Amino acid sequence: MFSMPLPRFRQPSDDRAAPAPAGPRPRGVRLGLLLGVELLLDRSWFLIAGLTLVMYGPVLWRLYPELGWLNLLLALGFAVGLALSVLVHELAHALAGRAAGWPVTRIVLTLMGGHTAFGSVRTTPLPTALVSLAGPLSNVVLAALGTGVLFVTADSLAGPGWALVQLLILANWILGLFNLLPGLPLDGGRVVEAVVWALTRSEAKGTTVAAWCGRGIAILTVAWLLWAQVWRQPVVLVITLLVAGFIFMGAGQALRQARVLGVLDAVRAGGVARPAMEFSPTTPLALVDATVMAATGDDYRGWTPDVVVRDRGAVGLLDPELAERVAPAHRGVVAVGDVAEWHPADTTVDPGTPGGELARVLESGRRAWVCVVDGAGHVTGVVHHEDLARLALRA
Repeated sequence: MFSMPLPRFRQPSDDRAAPAPAGPRPRGVRLGLLLGVELLLDRSWFLIAGLTLVMYGPVLWRLYPELGWLNLLLALGFAVGLALSVLVHELAHALAGRAAGWPVTRIVLTLMGGHTAFGSVRTTPLPTALVSLAGPLSNVVLAALGTGVLFVTADSLAGPGWALVQLLILANWILGLFNLLPGLPLDGGRVVEAVVWALTRSEAKGTTVAAWCGRGIAILTVAWLLWAQVWRQPVVLVITLLVAGFIFMGAGQALRQARVLGVLDAVRAGGVARPAMEFSPTTPLALVDATVMAATGDDYRGWTPDVVVRDRGAVGLLDPELAERVAPAHRGVVAVGDVAEWHPADTTVDPGTPGGELARVLESGRRAWVCVVDGAGHVTGVVHHEDLARLALRA
């Protein structure tokens, strides 16, 4: 599975919004870098490794009693091999994401398998579907290759090591095919999300449909548990309930994200932008002060206009804290561009940009604001991260 976070909104305040933090760092063992991607082993993985020993150790012991305690090492080898299969799955997500231009932040191996975390990106349904399919298909390919090798290999090689290989092949079939099921948070759910998104042109609707499909899968998993009387096997019961609970909670999280997207996509950049006035970067602060004061007389109600400057492929916004430090005697010689916060020129959107896309723009560049520019190239306003945060908190 992979994780492409929605915008992370902090509680809005009266101060100028700052870029959202990257979020708490996952706890676990850092295994280093792989293909330039940070690799972490979450503490919860050791629990699944223990369950693997409990499940498969006794089975192997019955099959190969002459090995004694070595059967536990074989079972542990299965746990490690399963982790490596999950790693292949996540690396496939990461490489596909990179090919799509997505920033890969880390791969985490966890209790329920793992996830690849991407930074906030501006994406469309097609790359979302392709990146999601890369993971499970990598496991299906591994399983198919392994199955082919089994068919052409002599039976004389059968033994404990061979049994371990068979288990890993089966695990890759399950890992690949199960993740193709059409419901969030499984990878197949991302495909459903992308298809509905493409048909309705609403990411929020796609997420909602895929999340409810995920909840349906969780319910069916529990129904199968009862019908097949798996509850008579304690270890299998625990693992099945963990999987069903993981899917159900992940689907619930996706529904909450969909509500946020729905609220944001109901607005447009032109409707949430604060008023703005554009000046040349060389304009003295004193002239900017006088112009803004003239535009916001006693009868004015609303936001004080943001001061925007553009020059040589960059766009800037007056930083009030820097401007306040300029003494009155110097405001006639200090240019507004010298006390502005500058960003690349692509920190602009058109007035009709939906709120969800606005959030993606802000998060992908880790910016606190974005300028709204109309078809004639005129700055019509500035959308602030904290204003979108207030909208999101109403969801």
